[in-house]
Amino acid sequence: MRRFGVAALSAVSGLAASSALASVPIFGGPTWDSTSGTGYLYPGLASAPNSTAGNGTAVGYAAKYSGYTYLGPRAVRWDASGAAATELGTLGTDDSGRTTSFAFALNTAGTAVGSAAKFSGNTSLGDRAVRWDASGTAATELGNLGTDGSGVTSSAPRAINTAGTAVGWATKYSGDTYLGARAVRWDASGTAATELGNLGTNSGGVTSSEAYAINTAGTAVGYANKYSGNSSLGASAVRWDASGTAATELGTLGTNGSGYTNSHAYAINISGTAVGFARKYSGNSDLGARAVRWDASGTFATELGNLGTDGSGITESFAYAINSAGTAVGYAYKYGGNTSLGTRAVYWGLDGLAVDLNTLLSPADAAMWTLRDARGISDTNWITGIGGFDPDGPGGLAAYSRMFLIQIPAPSAAGPLALGGLIAAGVARRRRRR
Repeated sequence: MRRFGVAALSAVSGLAASSALASVPIFGGPTWDSTSGTGYLYPGLASAPNSTAGNGTAVGYAAKYSGYTYLGPRAVRWDASGAAATELGTLGTDDSGRTTSFAFALNTAGTAVGSAAKFSGNTSLGDRAVRWDASGTAATELGNLGTDGSGVTSSAPRAINTAGTAVGWATKYSGDTYLGARAVRWDASGTAATELGNLGTNSGGVTSSEAYAINTAGTAVGYANKYSGNSSLGASAVRWDASGTAATELGTLGTNGSGYTNSHAYAINISGTAVGFARKYSGNSDLGARAVRWDASGTFATELGNLGTDGSGITESFAYAINSAGTAVGYAYKYGGNTSLGTRAVYWGLDGLAVDLNTLLSPADAAMWTLRDARGISDTNWITGIGGFDPDGPGGLAAYSRMFLIQIPAPSAAGPLALGGLIAAGVARRRRRR
């Protein structure tokens, strides 16, 4: 009964939003020309961004082709002007012109961060953290936590705040010994990497942690592997305050019988509210990863709504970003009865109900798009994501994955929230009659 109630609330919430809100325009990312074999395919948006959506500007990455020749994934930027997407700079290529670059996050000033492969001649020295200023496309390399004996290392920022401070991860070395990927912070005023705290290491000093997001106050969230002696208890969502580097562990939705679980905090807003996911357990049964919210005032994990479950109560949902108003975006599996219909891009308002973004599209856009995953949201409610795109609807052209940028009206507390309260009251009355 409880599972049905959550699914019903989410479904009705989506229908209410669909009828109450006008359709919104959509701005596509880089395109592909199947005739010439030139353009961009296989688009990507960072899986855990602070935001890939600025004020009408977005960043991501896609595989670049020229005359069907593959040149590697490239960081791109596009906006709501309708102009063609812009490719961002790299740290060099090999002799064939191939390289890799990824744009992971964007702040309101238009500064983007990501990673790009660094080359010495024709030799790759690893993907390095980089920054792209709003005024141009040149890539500035950010610092690391050491290299191996060959000069190879890896690092990547995952988020950047309005002040230009970025957070992410970098592989740590002691001499030529690898000590794992560590959460780091890069200040706006320079390029040096500062290592953030963890929840322990194994006996060899190896651990793993990553910072996924940072707010304007400088508070960051992410995850760190937790250890009991030399045994790993899984990854735990953590928070790092701006004033130091110590890691605070955040709450979960339970553990299995061995104390193992998995949770990650993917984003944090100006108020310090964080969102992400935590695996949900009922006794020793794993019910799937669930989107959760952690308030700034504590560490308790609040589960967010979904778009239904299977007959065993299993489903999955992830919250990837949150804006200053507390609206979060991500995805949830949609169910029709006991049948999974795949993932759908969703947003969650303060009420925690899941609203399917596809219900906001005009009939014409809905005929071409299936919005599957929302990855970023700005304070002006611009949302980035990835969906299936069929350029001629039921015509003969093949569908392909394409990034999208849309703006939703500000969610109203008198919309899904009020409706949810009415439904909850009705459920309570029916229970009292039993």
